[in-house]
Amino acid sequence: MHATALALLLAASPAAAAPPAPAQFPELEAAHVAAEASARSGDYRSAAARYRDILADLESRRAVDAPEAEWTRTLLQLAVVESTLGHGEASRAAMERVLALDPAARLDPELFSPAFRREFEAARGRVALLPRFRLLVTARDGSGQGYVQGRPLGPVPVEARLPAGSYRVGVEAGTEVRTITVDLARDETVIVDATVAPPASEAAATLAVKAPPVPGALAPSPADGWMRPTAWATSGLAVVAAGIATWQGIAAAGSYADATGMLQPDGSLKPGVDPAAYASAASAYQSQRRNAWIAGGSAIVLGVGATVLWLLVPSSAVEPAPGGLAFRF
Repeated sequence: MHATALALLLAASPAAAAPPAPAQFPELEAAHVAAEASARSGDYRSAAARYRDILADLESRRAVDAPEAEWTRTLLQLAVVESTLGHGEASRAAMERVLALDPAARLDPELFSPAFRREFEAARGRVALLPRFRLLVTARDGSGQGYVQGRPLGPVPVEARLPAGSYRVGVEAGTEVRTITVDLARDETVIVDATVAPPASEAAATLAVKAPPVPGALAPSPADGWMRPTAWATSGLAVVAAGIATWQGIAAAGSYADATGMLQPDGSLKPGVDPAAYASAASAYQSQRRNAWIAGGSAIVLGVGATVLWLLVPSSAVEPAPGGLAFRF
């Protein structure tokens, strides 16, 4: 069934992912033709690799040269190929990337099989449950057109609300375009300076230095070298401690049930019960309960510590495409 869907998809691009005219991006169209040829010949592994190469190419392009339609087209084709290969997780991940940017995306029922459409709707439900973060895109002079993953957002400053993930963010100002990659994991403000001339000499570096400074943005804070890894480590330890507390709590409940099951209503041992077995169950209960309290307290302390570290961790600068300045905070 997935192979049929793939053939239909390759025969014509879906309305939700209509690509630009081949003349506009001939190299992308040539890459798609090669991927489609691999799929038609039954070499789905090669097709999947070619689609991933197209995505990598899109990641390296300016915002205006990697339109949303190309992302959507490639991701949907990759999802179908991965599904055909039995790589369900990779297929679902590609679908979710489409829906992260466009939660209302629809599949043409004439181009996709019912099974694939059901998977796509299931992915829509998963993405709908994800927290969305505020991404504010602006420029130093407050002018230009903002883009996220090739989608025009409108004049800056402009914002989008997106699930956590990696996104290509750009600003087009006149004839200049600057594009960066942002790993979104919290509310972010990204300043993209599209007015700085492309670097060709030392003068360009001087211009970048003379740009109005953004506190903490031109160079990473020394604290960022240890604080962010420490925050991650503390968060992980808090999760581990919470898991141990849960495990020991469940074990203590079991031991308590075993011990009380050996007693009569008046508190004496039931006939035939080995006193050593009762003592062992009671001792296990006391030990496991103590361990659960210790692990639970540790989880709380570590969780508070991790929260404080994440609140204090400095924001790091975002690397711009050559010729532009971009900062994130």
